[in-house]
Amino acid sequence: MRYIVLLIVFLLGAGFTFLNWTAVNAPVDVDLIVTTAKAPLTLMLLFWFAILFLIVLYCLFAQQTGAFATMRRLTKELESQRKLASDSEDSRLSDVKADFEAKWQKWTQEQRDVLAQTEQRLTENQNKILSAFKDTQDQISNANKDLSNSITGSLDTMDDKITKILISK
Repeated sequence: MRYIVLLIVFLLGAGFTFLNWTAVNAPVDVDLIVTTAKAPLTLMLLFWFAILFLIVLYCLFAQQTGAFATMRRLTKELESQRKLASDSEDSRLSDVKADFEAKWQKWTQEQRDVLAQTEQRLTENQNKILSAFKDTQDQISNANKDLSNSITGSLDTMDDKITKILISK
């Protein structure tokens, strides 16, 4: 926008100068400090203003170039900072993931240990119960044998008594 306004002002000045070229080119006595000369004063002033205008354009161009260079440098720095932050975030996430994996492995190992201990205790308790059951079964079997022997002995005794009673009659 600034350049458009500057261009319009330049074109208006050029148009005004072109329309009044005879007046601009009219010679007058000009004091050059050391001597005087006949020259078109307006054309000399126009020349100096043109040089001033070119200097201003050069300064604007230099300022814009410097601003673009600074903007490019800052953009590169910003991009490197973003990359650094992204890498840092990735590194942090990797650390968190590694920490989580380590804790997960530790927890699963603890659960396996607890499960193994529980299985061992269950096996021991089953063996104890099975042993107690076998002992009880053996005791019942022995008691049944004793009872059977006792009943057999009692029946034999009763049979003998019945036989004696029947023989004596």
